[in-house]
Amino acid sequence: MSLKNIFWFCFAELVLWCVLSVAYFFVSGFYPTALGMLFTALFIPGNGLMFAAGLFVLLVLLRCAGPRAAWWGALVLGTLFNLVLLLDIFVYSQYRFHLSISMLQLFFGPAGREIFVFPVSMYALTAAAILLIVAATRALAGLARKITWGRKAVICISVLSVLIFAGYNGLYAWGKFMASPAVLTQVTYLPWAQPFSMNRRLRKMGFEPKSNPYSAPKSGMLRYPLAPLNCLPKEKPNILLVLIDSWRADSFTPQIMPHLYDAYKNSPDAFYFANHLSGGNATEAGVFSLMYSIPYSYWDTVTATKTRPVLMDELDKQGYDLAVYASGRLDSPEFNQNVFSHIPGLRINSDGVEKWQRDEDAQQDFLEFLNGRNPPKPFFGFLFYDSAHGQNFPPNYRAPFTPYSDQMNYLLLTKNTDPTPYMNRYKNSVHYIDSLIGQLFAELKERGLDQNTIIIVSGDHGQEINDTRHNFWGHNSNFAKYQTRVPLLVWWPGMKGGEKAYRTSHYDIVPALLTHALNCSNPTRNYSSGYDLFSSVVRPWTLILSYTNKAVREGNIISVLNNYGGITNYDENFVPSDSPVSASALAESLKEFSRFYK
Repeated sequence: MSLKNIFWFCFAELVLWCVLSVAYFFVSGFYPTALGMLFTALFIPGNGLMFAAGLFVLLVLLRCAGPRAAWWGALVLGTLFNLVLLLDIFVYSQYRFHLSISMLQLFFGPAGREIFVFPVSMYALTAAAILLIVAATRALAGLARKITWGRKAVICISVLSVLIFAGYNGLYAWGKFMASPAVLTQVTYLPWAQPFSMNRRLRKMGFEPKSNPYSAPKSGMLRYPLAPLNCLPKEKPNILLVLIDSWRADSFTPQIMPHLYDAYKNSPDAFYFANHLSGGNATEAGVFSLMYSIPYSYWDTVTATKTRPVLMDELDKQGYDLAVYASGRLDSPEFNQNVFSHIPGLRINSDGVEKWQRDEDAQQDFLEFLNGRNPPKPFFGFLFYDSAHGQNFPPNYRAPFTPYSDQMNYLLLTKNTDPTPYMNRYKNSVHYIDSLIGQLFAELKERGLDQNTIIIVSGDHGQEINDTRHNFWGHNSNFAKYQTRVPLLVWWPGMKGGEKAYRTSHYDIVPALLTHALNCSNPTRNYSSGYDLFSSVVRPWTLILSYTNKAVREGNIISVLNNYGGITNYDENFVPSDSPVSASALAESLKEFSRFYK
């Protein structure tokens, strides 16, 4: 097999992959606009070109061993590429996610038949398709040896391929910058798509990405909620959601948080959920799981289509004032394009150089909102403190925990580093936030708002400070309890409070609000992956996601599906386990990644 034969074989494979890739769009839906169809036309061959180029390089290397090695390499590697694509299409059609190494291990592992349930007809179709793919690969390899087109044809195809690849990436970069759903919605359709984005570079150059929502088509792949909400609130209580970035579960103590602790102990309507899990170990996943009550895996889709959480839609419909005051920017992560999209004049950022300054600014602006609001109209407030994320507090703050370190220099930290001074600095930052919350609660009481306001205080995720002695400092690195457990406190006027020991999660908060505050009669499954927060029913499993990984927690065992290779199992203390979560838990939890798609 000559180099020219290899080129034409890879090109023929690319054409085949383009034809097969259309199946993804029949599953997810074609975007019904001219821009959407243009991106589809560039996306399919543009994404396939990466794999065609990889196949070409591998075959050229085999060609060094002789033309016969290249021939057999084309048969084996071509068949393998085709079969993996076919398998990915099968899995995507049922679960709406793509294969990774960990997914292949699950599929072919001992529990695969319990987790991936396909009808018999699909297995028969797969068997027939495998035989067809083997024959097709053999035919393409034979065809490539017969093509007599010369150098000019190779150059033309190569130039066209470069133009398509550049057009695909350029259009995506433009669509990402302009927040165009016609482009962004489709990028998750094809396997392992990684188009270029220039938002960070353009932001550094002074160009700000578009944040105003585009109108999305009525038809699409997302079906959230599964049925329209039916809500008839008898009363409309105010709702205030207070989040503390990187709030560890063990930091809710009378020593670290005296104001919040006293407010809980002295309020008959206050609840403390002592065994609460975030839906993520990073801000995006944690806030997303709380506000949407579905897994973070839907982030790209709801962001592209500007789909708001059902809670925010219902609050808007019921005439609530929406008052959102975050210390950190709301366009990084892009909460302005999903959770808080469609809020006119959304406050994107707070003033201040240091995190503690921005925390104070956010709280002050919220208090000014309370001063200027129309009292008969209910409000939904969102306050997000950020100081604990950077272990930050004012330089003149009387810090109670000593000795404490300077800011973390992650390059100097090891698994043998004593965490005590860093933990003390973290505690001081939380103690400082508690002082702000104390002022907030005093202001609410002075205005009489404590009598008709549901207050929820929690964190987006936890914060590890070398607790497992594996050199983990921060979050988004594992799913042990230090990074995933957070406190949850709820003040609900008219309810009898107390401590709740059963396991809850961020997915449970929206069902509680919709059911008990807004009197929605829909089954929780219509819009949520969780349960009513006040129901003690046993949660059989919980999904916790990071930017790259997915974890299923059953009891205290955690199985991590790593997109970069393999499945790992450990308990909540990060101790390795020989036993994964049950096959039934994996099967049911994986369905949550596709349940809200059409």
